[in-house]
Amino acid sequence: MRQLTPDEIRFFKREGYLIKRGVLDAELMARARERKWAGAPARMKPDDPGTWFGPFRADEELVEDPVNFRSGFTWKYTAPGYEPWIVAMLATNPLLLGWAEQLLGRGETEVPERIRGIYCQLPEGELPPRPTVCHCDVTPDRLHSTPLSELLAPGLGAVGLIADIPPAGGAFTVWPGTHRIIHDLLLHTEGLARNEAYQRRIIEFNADPRVESHGAAGDVLLWHRLLAHTAGWNRSSRIQLREAVLCDYRKRADALPDPDGPFADPWQGWSSEVRSL
Repeated sequence: MRQLTPDEIRFFKREGYLIKRGVLDAELMARARERKWAGAPARMKPDDPGTWFGPFRADEELVEDPVNFRSGFTWKYTAPGYEPWIVAMLATNPLLLGWAEQLLGRGETEVPERIRGIYCQLPEGELPPRPTVCHCDVTPDRLHSTPLSELLAPGLGAVGLIADIPPAGGAFTVWPGTHRIIHDLLLHTEGLARNEAYQRRIIEFNADPRVESHGAAGDVLLWHRLLAHTAGWNRSSRIQLREAVLCDYRKRADALPDPDGPFADPWQGWSSEVRSL
């Protein structure tokens, strides 16, 4: 198994993300690209890219559907998330799971039983561009009532491209280093002030440099769960659907750090390999 190098782990600690190329199986990616069409509205034809443009029409939107969210230009088809083949393609892929265990702790990482699903961004065509707005994988409306042990628990996400995504094509976008800022913000604020400080910081991040992880089918980005990120807008000159799959890795409950802290060390609870570098 190809392990992460010390330099890659140092990069992840500093920047909050890591891109690995050519990770996913070609046959399973082709199956995922085909599988998504089961959740498409009738007007979108697999062999006619001219029918893929957004936004979804009012009669196509499914904003409360738990397995096939469609709204605006965003399409989250989560129905296949439990299917064994797609879990094997991403979450339990030996390389990815090995890297997750290298970061979170060998024998201490919960093996995912599902992935989030197949996430697409419809092309926008000639519509006026819109601001790119980031978020973190913590819920701002309950920050004030969530224990620090939960907010700061070790964890990472993985997003895999299942089709080529060109520049400006809506690929997963990250704001390097923001995981360290969010950790400190959560640590040093409490109550409703934490919610307000988080929301202000997110707005400020939007003006900062970001990295758009466009690339080839099979590429994977790992990100720290506190890192600011978003799916970009799909405005590439080549018509495509920004096809990606996502999953999450967590430490097992019995391997989590002491819920009473201390929390000052942002790498408390991560693997001994991470903490040593």
